[in-house]
Amino acid sequence: MITTEQAPRPSVQDFPTATLVLAGPWHRAQQLEARPGIVVGPFGGADCADEATMAVVWFFGDGAPEPGPTVQAMFPRELTPIDDTLITMDQDAFRDIVCNLRRGRFAYDDDGEELRIAVRQAWRQRAGLAETDPAARHTLHRS
Repeated sequence: MITTEQAPRPSVQDFPTATLVLAGPWHRAQQLEARPGIVVGPFGGADCADEATMAVVWFFGDGAPEPGPTVQAMFPRELTPIDDTLITMDQDAFRDIVCNLRRGRFAYDDDGEELRIAVRQAWRQRAGLAETDPAARHTLHRS
């Protein structure tokens, strides 16, 4: 007897905020070629995380966050996680995220606040400041 086991279907909980993914955004009812994106959070905000069926994804390489062109709600089955993080990703791609994050808006519940916090934390870790005590950091700049 041959049996096949299906892998469990991914859910929004499998893609927490700041997860790097590969996905094809939609444009005029056509799915475009896959490109890197970052999960902003569950569609509907953190309050809906347990019931959400879609995740909000920002395609940061396409420009500043703008609902529709660069920010879209996507089903988890459309997302493939990338084995990389904000801390380990390419420096130029990270710089694009930091710069474009300031120029756009997500227009969803918290307007991407959890992602902004994750990006700031990653920036501090990349700069070697995350483990430093804030008071010690202040005195390091005095000479």
